[in-house]
Amino acid sequence: MSSRRFVAIPESVLIEAIKVAERLGIPYAVLIERILVEVLKVLRYRRDLLDSLAMVDAYTDIRRLGGIVLPEYVVREILGRVDRETLERLCSELTKMGSWFGELSRAKRFVTVSEVKSSLGLWFPSSSIDISKDSNTGEVKFVVSLVNPSRELLELGRCLVEGLARGYDLEGYSVTVGSSLIVLRVGRLAEE
Repeated sequence: MSSRRFVAIPESVLIEAIKVAERLGIPYAVLIERILVEVLKVLRYRRDLLDSLAMVDAYTDIRRLGGIVLPEYVVREILGRVDRETLERLCSELTKMGSWFGELSRAKRFVTVSEVKSSLGLWFPSSSIDISKDSNTGEVKFVVSLVNPSRELLELGRCLVEGLARGYDLEGYSVTVGSSLIVLRVGRLAEE
């Protein structure tokens, strides 16, 4: 057995660990040690573990909202058959879901460029998300590039991005849609 050392842990982290350990029915020291052992094993090979944990949490939030994952071709086929009224209802629901998700994410994690990019990547998994920043104005531009999207898919994507921007409380945002792009411009946003 290896020797043990005392490590200073912030009280807020310790209190949270105690709450989780009580729910699991194990001593909090055992919980903390298990977490550290498992996380360090993974970090040895995958340095993006912390981002992955945040994504798992965000994906769980989407599921709580009633969001589901469907194959892209199924979504395209369904959207091709809906009437205008149904599309508007879907748009309204996606705006609400995006707004709620943004609010929840803002409460859980600090709103940064990488947080917004990760969220966009989660909601648009088959897209490419590019970021540019204007060094003079500080404006950040997120470009969601979709492959061969339908008009309906772009419209729903716009609704979702607007909801996310509202939920994240992004200052001075605008959303524009191109032939295969959804562009979110934000006045200012923290880097990390």
